[in-house]
Amino acid sequence: MDSREYSFYFVGTPIGNFEEMTYRAVEILKSVDEIWCEDTIHSKPLLNKFNINKPLQSFHKYSDESKVNECISKLLSGKKIAYISDAGMPCISDPGARLSKAMIDNNIDYTVVSGACACINALILSGLDCDNFYFVGFLKDKQKEKKQQIDNVKDLKCTLVFYSSVHNIQKDIDYLLDNLGDRQCAVMREITKLYESVVRGKLSEIQLDAIKGEYVIVVEGKEEEKSNLTMEEFLCERLKTLDGKTAVKETAKEFGIQKNEVYKLYIEKYKDF
Repeated sequence: MDSREYSFYFVGTPIGNFEEMTYRAVEILKSVDEIWCEDTIHSKPLLNKFNINKPLQSFHKYSDESKVNECISKLLSGKKIAYISDAGMPCISDPGARLSKAMIDNNIDYTVVSGACACINALILSGLDCDNFYFVGFLKDKQKEKKQQIDNVKDLKCTLVFYSSVHNIQKDIDYLLDNLGDRQCAVMREITKLYESVVRGKLSEIQLDAIKGEYVIVVEGKEEEKSNLTMEEFLCERLKTLDGKTAVKETAKEFGIQKNEVYKLYIEKYKDF
């Protein structure tokens, strides 16, 4: 291999299409002593396709602390281990995050082998702002926790990315509509597969033809609230806390005009503010 060797690898796997498995991922999985999987049965078809024959261990959200300790003990004894999730990047809405914390606590070096992530694919497919986004993941099951989760993000101006299961997709869309308002969104399923689908529109307009598979819901951020102040009033308010240059810049941005127009007003009325 042309890269440093580690004791532990988080290995990204395809989110749908097996052909997107990377050469390095195959190479690493063939080199380790064991492969730990979120679900061994789910992972076997992928491993079989690339002739990867290694002992498998399951590690999922219900695995107790003894399983974490078993992994650490094997690593300290010299074994090399890789972890893969059911699809995509480990630790993203995935129990693998518990393993990374345990390795840091035990001073064990690990690395990440790049791979697909449904969040990123969906963000690009959505056509919404990709420069600034917030990954929320799955909505909580308990109503109080779910409400807190949405309250934490509803005022963000950036794009929001949610995961949803086949059992919750319509319920989640309805919940987002009720709590975020009728925003532009895109709902994706079967990403990278033959029947990949993207439905775009307002949350109230989304209609899903077939309810199957895992979903990603991408929702636009909260719109900027326009000020009710006039340009002169807005500039005056900004000058109470900002220097002239910054106040002029923010005023021009707020009203969508050239800075020299605001600067002229600033010179005429507020130069000695």
